[in-house]
Amino acid sequence: MATESKPSSKPSRVVAVAIDNSEYAEKAFDWYLEKIRRNDDVIVLIHIPESYDFSLATVQNNGEEIREWSPLALQKDAFDFTVPSPGVIRQLLDELEKNVKFLEDRYAEKVKAYGIDGKFRTGGGKPGEAILKIAREENATLIVTGTRGLGKIRRTVLGSVSDYVIHHSPVPVLVCRM
Repeated sequence: MATESKPSSKPSRVVAVAIDNSEYAEKAFDWYLEKIRRNDDVIVLIHIPESYDFSLATVQNNGEEIREWSPLALQKDAFDFTVPSPGVIRQLLDELEKNVKFLEDRYAEKVKAYGIDGKFRTGGGKPGEAILKIAREENATLIVTGTRGLGKIRRTVLGSVSDYVIHHSPVPVLVCRM
C-alpha cells in the first residue's frame, strides 16, 4: 500500500530582534538580515524605550539635598520636594515618542527593502524582562540581540540586557558582538 507524500510545509520562523538606537543593535539586525534570514521569516522588532522614574523626587532642606531621610521626620515647610512639572513630563514623553517613531521608521525601511513580513513592538519596564515578555506573546522561535561587549566586571556592576535574555529565554538567543 503506497502512502501519498505531502509536501512539507514548514511553518514560518518568528524572529524577535531587540533594537534600540545603538550601533550594536543595528549591526545585529544587519547581521541577521545578511547571514541567517529566511524568506519566510516573520520578524518582530522589539524596542523597550528608556523610562523615566518620576517618583525619584529630590528632597531638600534649606537648599541642601538630603539623600537619607525618614518620612516621619518631615515637617511641613521644612523641606522642599522637587518634582518635575507636568510641562516637563509632557516634554520628556513627547521626546520619547518622537525617538520611538524615528526608530520604527528607520527599521521599517530596512524590513521593507528585504520584503520581510513583520511588526514593531514596544514595551515598558526592565528591558530584558520586557523583551522576553513580548517574544513569548509573539511565539518567537529565536531572539536576536546586540551587545556592547562589556567586560566581566562592568557587566556585573551595570547589568546586561543580552546577558539577562540569554539566561532567561525559553528559546535560542543569538547575540551579535561587534
